[in-house]
Amino acid sequence: MGRTDGDGPQGPVPQRSLVSLRAPTNPDSPRGELAKTIPRRPRLTWWLGLVFAAAFALLVTPTITADRWLGTLGAGQVVAGKPASMTVRVPAMSGFDTAVGRIGNGGIVIARGEVASADDAHHVSAVADATPHGTLPYVAFFLLTFVLAAICTHHMRRSTRGRLVRVQIVSLVAIVLVALAVKIMLLMTSLSVLVVPVAVLALVPTLALDRIVGLATGILAALAVALLGPFDVGVAILLLVQAAVAGLVVAEQPKDRMRAVLTAGAVTTLFTAATYVLLTYLTTGHAPVFHDPLHSAWFAAALGPAIATVLAIPLVPLYQLLVGEITRGKLIELEDLSNPLLRQIAEKAPGTWQHSLMMANMAEIAANAIGASGRLVRVGAYYHDLGKSLQPKYFIENLEPGETSPHDQLPPEVSCDAIFAHVTEGIVTARKAGLHERIVDFMHMHHGNGVLEYFWGKTKEQGNPHGLSVEQFRYPGHPPQSRETAILAICDAVEAASRTLKKPDAASIDSLVQRIVYGKLHLG
Repeated sequence: MGRTDGDGPQGPVPQRSLVSLRAPTNPDSPRGELAKTIPRRPRLTWWLGLVFAAAFALLVTPTITADRWLGTLGAGQVVAGKPASMTVRVPAMSGFDTAVGRIGNGGIVIARGEVASADDAHHVSAVADATPHGTLPYVAFFLLTFVLAAICTHHMRRSTRGRLVRVQIVSLVAIVLVALAVKIMLLMTSLSVLVVPVAVLALVPTLALDRIVGLATGILAALAVALLGPFDVGVAILLLVQAAVAGLVVAEQPKDRMRAVLTAGAVTTLFTAATYVLLTYLTTGHAPVFHDPLHSAWFAAALGPAIATVLAIPLVPLYQLLVGEITRGKLIELEDLSNPLLRQIAEKAPGTWQHSLMMANMAEIAANAIGASGRLVRVGAYYHDLGKSLQPKYFIENLEPGETSPHDQLPPEVSCDAIFAHVTEGIVTARKAGLHERIVDFMHMHHGNGVLEYFWGKTKEQGNPHGLSVEQFRYPGHPPQSRETAILAICDAVEAASRTLKKPDAASIDSLVQRIVYGKLHLG
């Protein structure tokens, strides 16, 4: 008895249960009730990212323009002889010359709690007069932040197809919350915007997911924070350097997270501080590195990445929880071979268990080679064929030598349903046991929605007496949505197909691998 795409005969299951899955009284229905056991994920189009970008812009614009609508620049807000209720800074899109008066770093006109002088009141009035009024500033900030967020969400689509909505929402909401906190800090203190640890918004997504999400989130956060105070090109460059270096240096899903964060934090701190010194030297002709360092912008530029380093480690598990990513601790727990589900596979389907162990080793090596999560793909390989333990004799690896395959006495469409059941029933069993959805993904993505060619070909050889369509011989799953699920799908197909090679030499195996990989790519 041959096998197709990694699945072959499995042991006898009451035909009544198999027939009920297909509902043969309506042979034109695609996969019948079997397909209903796997919920369909919505196809996410480009416009959804635009919706999130617009929502982000609507939330961030009032934060950026808080100086205007809070009235900190209004007449009588700063009165000579009285302490200022809020820190007044030169807002972005202001025509006021920060070189006039005694405005220092951060565009501060007067700090909160500082007793105002007549000059202070005059400077506040001058800033207010030079600041554009009306709706134009709000529209301009909305359009700018909308475009930046749209670019960010577009790049996220390249790496987070399986959990795109949650990643986009969590990332954008995190930036909004950071922007709100920074704006409060700027209004209530005299701290420089450079102390803001924007690098944490690049470090955490990269550590938890991948570099694309980390860079997109970090760079958008840096630009948003740069707009919160007096817009300074030098400040914007420093914040962008902080976010970009952190996202580029830190490893994706590293095994030693602490070491990766400390290394990235140290490199980011050095790069940011060095960039500040260079920018200062290029614009002023001197580099005040040792002049009052505790109160200098140089110190603030170095402090931001240092704070981000401290915050990154505890925030990674929270971020993983919010975006639906499985945590390292959970993977270690599921990797334990004494897990009841793994024992069930080993005891009831020993052939399948040996296949799973082989897949785990092969897929982990491949994942590590391309920078994917080797541990995740290993655990996924352990559980991907859980459904075979429910009806083990329908799969050839679980048959004893000389044992007859039950498929020899079954119609092709019923055999097909028996094979499909290992996907659907495995998912049901896994979810009842509380298995994380990232592991369940491996169950319904390792075959995708490809056609079970062997039984479809057998049906055509018999003349297709029931008039079945090829769609009824497609796996009720989804194409892989991550690097890890794609790796396992390819390894599974290659391992199964390699058993059919008459001369398994290097050339034939290489040709087989290329044919399967390109075939999977063609299917999506």
